[in-house]
Amino acid sequence: MTPSSGRRTTLLAPLLAVPLALAACSPADIVSPPAAGAAELTDFGSCEELLGYFQDHALEQVGPWGLGGARGWLATEDSADMAASDSAAGSAESAASPGSPQEGTDFSGTNNQEEGVEEPDIIQTDGEIVVTSRNGELVVVDVASRATVGSLRLPGRDAGSEPELLLDRDNDRVLVLTREWTGGVSPLPSTDGLSTFPAFETVRTVVTLVDISDPSAPRAGGTLRLEGDYRSTRMHDGTARMVMVTPPPGLALVQPRNGSLVAEDEAEQANREIISATTLDDWLPHLQTIQGTRSAGTELAVPCEDIARPPEFSGLSTMSVLTFDLDDAQLDVTSSTGVVAAGSTVYASTDRLVVATGAWEAWAAADGPDSSIMPRGGGAQSTSLHTFDLTEAGSTDYLASGSVDGRLLNQFSLDEQDGVIRVATTTDRQGSTPSSSSLVVLAEEGDRLVEQGRVDGLGETEQIYSVRYLSADTAAVVTFRQTDPLYLVDTSDPTAPEVTGELKIPGYSAYLHPVGEDLLLGVGQDATDEGRTTGLQVSLFDISDPAAPTQVAMETWADHYSDVEYDHRAFRYWPQTGQLFLPANAWTEDSEWTGVVSARVEGTSLSQGPRLQLGGSSASGWDHARRTLVIGDQLWVLGDSSLHITDLTTLEEQGTVDL
Repeated sequence: MTPSSGRRTTLLAPLLAVPLALAACSPADIVSPPAAGAAELTDFGSCEELLGYFQDHALEQVGPWGLGGARGWLATEDSADMAASDSAAGSAESAASPGSPQEGTDFSGTNNQEEGVEEPDIIQTDGEIVVTSRNGELVVVDVASRATVGSLRLPGRDAGSEPELLLDRDNDRVLVLTREWTGGVSPLPSTDGLSTFPAFETVRTVVTLVDISDPSAPRAGGTLRLEGDYRSTRMHDGTARMVMVTPPPGLALVQPRNGSLVAEDEAEQANREIISATTLDDWLPHLQTIQGTRSAGTELAVPCEDIARPPEFSGLSTMSVLTFDLDDAQLDVTSSTGVVAAGSTVYASTDRLVVATGAWEAWAAADGPDSSIMPRGGGAQSTSLHTFDLTEAGSTDYLASGSVDGRLLNQFSLDEQDGVIRVATTTDRQGSTPSSSSLVVLAEEGDRLVEQGRVDGLGETEQIYSVRYLSADTAAVVTFRQTDPLYLVDTSDPTAPEVTGELKIPGYSAYLHPVGEDLLLGVGQDATDEGRTTGLQVSLFDISDPAAPTQVAMETWADHYSDVEYDHRAFRYWPQTGQLFLPANAWTEDSEWTGVVSARVEGTSLSQGPRLQLGGSSASGWDHARRTLVIGDQLWVLGDSSLHITDLTTLEEQGTVDL
């Protein structure tokens, strides 16, 4: 199909209910995606109205086995689980202390999507210290001495995820974010002989602010435990915004005492009575302030007055946006807002936060979690977008909402500049209509995101594998099924975006990274003409002619793959030397290998560089490369339990720090 473009100004009715899965069926007469629709949020008239909203929708769904049926319902979507102006970058540089290391010159930071917008990662540095975690402790390593100089036992339970860290270099503070898992749903004390279970699995998010002004004595400046699972966090100018999704934390329902129909009727009636007797405390997220090892009190994380709803029912979860001002020595929520929906994808520029949510839909109980999900009424997939204002330090205000047809790949599907939102989506096969992708441009008009223009028909029968917005005028989109079409899209006129060039090559790029004005690196997998992947591939594209992008160089590592293919934070490109570092693993029938592979960009050429082996069949030990940092003339590699220090040019090991 030839991609089409054009302007559509007609707004549709509120978005259709959509599935939380990658595929769905719908009538075959749906030929093209509908225009983006208005999806503005609606405030509840009172806290009582909010409670009634939860209760009414839960009563529509509840049965003898809880919400949905014997197999249950999806509580939330899975995490998908992300350019500042020259003036903003200049102000950050001028604020640095004279003689202190400079990010991008003396050391590398997190591979953020947008300049000036920090993303959390498992390791951080300011060029003088390295901060990471190990076995529930925050660890501070001195770069000069290559030794651990300080550590802090982090609050929270041991049964949690690996912490993610945000380093506020101006204030010498680290914001630590950890998930606590409970290990599943356990039965509660019985009610009148009926077995009682939490309606949703319990997840906690623990947020701790740590002062590292004295690296040898990190000090906690406050800890909050929150009900819910954090999706991601962004930080700009000392203000961090965290997006969290919380299924009803206090809702516990019964199940039948035996397999009889009488027992089912009894259980369903009991569940309806439980729901009717709930309070807002059962539905909304709470936060707990921790002082030392004790709780200093529990309160609602988001006041009921600050919660809104989308036009279509999007679940019983609450998506919260919580704001933290890291200029304050004590951790506190300075602003909060909520939406009754499940948030899956988080993007932020320096002045906008965009959260994508999908409408809540039932799991096909009869067929289990791997079955296709049928949207009510046979409708197509769609995604709602909600924008929030980040221009005021310490606060986050809701601005506008809209909806687009299809699903997002990840945070790189989104972009914002001056209130204009660009979003790339894939609409999966619907009946006899094949999958294809679109790029849609929306603009804030009051409290609505209104479509300005769109390009449809990208990669018919394929799906999006990577997106990169190269400037306000240009977007690069990669789709894949058997070959890798790289599309260049001109978005300089928001009302009439158009495909200017297309390149088809074997394999695909799962991550795109600009290197200079006219060159683009792609990291992914090489593949046969039939679409079978054969190993890690790095491609260099010349995009100087938007009508004729070309692949000017390519390097492959057979049977290898890299974490970069699904986590952009594992990617490292160092412009000063043109070096590229990729954590990689390889498995064949005869051998295994783990470590770092490298390449070098020189002009329009690309060549493989040295490798660092950390484990495998021929190694004396075993470790996995997870992240790489450039500090001075060294490459620091984070393994499972060690930091490996190597020469930047040769990757020869110079030392190891045990964490």
